[in-house]
Amino acid sequence: MTEALSGRFDGWLSFQDRLAAGMAMAAVDPADLCFCDVDFAHWPLSSASMVEAFHQWVMASSATQCLMLAVHFDAMPRLHSRWLKWRQPWGHRVKCRVVPEDSVAGMLPTFILKGRLGIRVMDLKSGAGVWTRDPATLREWLSEIDVISQRSHEALPVTTLGL
Repeated sequence: MTEALSGRFDGWLSFQDRLAAGMAMAAVDPADLCFCDVDFAHWPLSSASMVEAFHQWVMASSATQCLMLAVHFDAMPRLHSRWLKWRQPWGHRVKCRVVPEDSVAGMLPTFILKGRLGIRVMDLKSGAGVWTRDPATLREWLSEIDVISQRSHEALPVTTLGL
């Protein structure tokens, strides 16, 4: 029996389930991660299982990196406070970058576990999308994200300085 290289999912809950499974894979067999969305509003980043998967991922390898691209991170403190707290000591491994507003048209919610798995929402209203293990598709998605990230700058510092 051959394992499927790609498939579809039908909504935001299915996307979240696929994402949790992808992070579980990353926790066991770490590789670089890439997250891309306008604002990460539909992502379960602060769920206990997701934060634990991030922690296992970061502890399993000192060489892996995570890139998160967004148009804005304004909702992160409200929606993903647990994840932000986890990220504080790992800011050197988990980079958050803001892309220009004109990049929105090319930014579909995407998760990539480099070389292993990609998940992309194709319909922003319903959350329906596709997942793939196809190396050519993963390279294509990473290339698209690289083009967007070249115009990005650092954001969401892990600490805030003040008087």
